[in-house]
Amino acid sequence: MTGLSSKAEDEFGRLLPADVTPSARLFFDQFQRAGLPGRRVESWHYSDLRTKLRAVPEMAHAPDDAARAVARHKLEASERLRLVTVDGFFAPDLSDDISAVAGIDISPVGEAEFFGGAADPMLDLNAAFSRGGFLLDIAVGARIDRVIEIVALTGAETDRSRFGRSLIRLGAGARAEILETRDEGFAGFGDSALFIALGEDAQLDYACRCRETAGVEVQTVNVMLAARATLRAVSLLAQTPFLRRQFFVSLAGEGAELKLAGAVILGRNDHADMTMVVHHNAPACVSREIFKYVLGDHANGVFQGKIVVPPHAQKTDGKMMCRALLLSDEAAMSAKPELEIFADDVACGHGAAVTKLDAQQLFYLETRGVPHIEAEKILIDAFAADVFDALESEVLRDLLRTDLSDLLGEEEPAS
Repeated sequence: MTGLSSKAEDEFGRLLPADVTPSARLFFDQFQRAGLPGRRVESWHYSDLRTKLRAVPEMAHAPDDAARAVARHKLEASERLRLVTVDGFFAPDLSDDISAVAGIDISPVGEAEFFGGAADPMLDLNAAFSRGGFLLDIAVGARIDRVIEIVALTGAETDRSRFGRSLIRLGAGARAEILETRDEGFAGFGDSALFIALGEDAQLDYACRCRETAGVEVQTVNVMLAARATLRAVSLLAQTPFLRRQFFVSLAGEGAELKLAGAVILGRNDHADMTMVVHHNAPACVSREIFKYVLGDHANGVFQGKIVVPPHAQKTDGKMMCRALLLSDEAAMSAKPELEIFADDVACGHGAAVTKLDAQQLFYLETRGVPHIEAEKILIDAFAADVFDALESEVLRDLLRTDLSDLLGEEEPAS
């Protein structure tokens, strides 16, 4: 780290327990050398975390009875297989007992070095502080016919710093559908890491819906796909005061396929940064990334995507697109799609577009008796909802479409 450390960086040093493991100490030392990323770090230029995080709240601890009671109050009735975390700690007593479900095993995470991952200071910080996450193992060849839902809640009623770290692992030929629901309130600081590893020929549909995030939050998803594995991952982000959601993906086996998509619906002064780096590390892999932003009021959207193709990754097929719909003159969008190609037999492309609601389309609907506000909602829904088609799971697609409709119905768009 160059220059003087910030107040927040000093506070992280104070909050690190004296009895941390050697591996956690190593990760924290790496974080200290890099420091909180800010505008001088190119990939964080549009999301200045160093400036935003002025102070660090006290650390959240393993939930006690009171915290579990707060979290339990937020749980909704569901037929899905549910795994619950509270302030980053796995809560078995709030989760469903899935011990009788064939092909699934839940266990505590091991040492931080158990996880691979990209070189990233927030991943290092997460590895230093995370405790109590879980490992979800789906056995070789297993077909899980019910949706598994990971529910991330908070039991703290005041500002806290939360660190969550978990791993989803599918054996060769396994298939599953996973929903992640994040409903953690607007208070405090959050730094979560989710690792997804798919064996050969495995298939996973993964949907994440962020209903409420911390005041400042970083979410990292680290993905490794073996040969012919397929990941279809879709996010729906809303009500994010300051969120950086980043994907680091390695298509490590020949013929692996990735579909990443998302809808970002922001108003107020919300800020959401979707950043992804997709490495085609084997031949004949396919990746598709499409993200759509709907920005009203003074909201700020950021999209940064990079596809990397080394010389040996011939027959790569990669395409990336970002589109934004601005509902307010005060809303802002920053888009930076990139390609780094070092192979000659590839089909890669990227693009970005920013626009406003089409006045002629609005006029068409209004002349047919649709009120102006309803016409806006119809067009916004049509613009954003098709990203959910990246999922094969009809259950997850319908759930996200319902969530989107509910979001658009909560308040009038800021036009």
